[in-house]
Amino acid sequence: MRKIEIKLQDEDYYDFLSISTDEELSVEENLKKIIRYHLIIYRNKKKIKNKKLFH
Repeated sequence: MRKIEIKLQDEDYYDFLSISTDEELSVEENLKKIIRYHLIIYRNKKKIKNKKLFH
């Protein structure tokens, strides 16, 4: 497991906190959700590319 540290401007942090709170998530949970989403998109694009190569 890796530790990621992100520095944000106060205004950006509070805006993101507001978004997270609206979704009933902590800031950390929301960041993990965003990362998982991007990983899924990335992996699906790879799968589609590989399918095209073999068809």
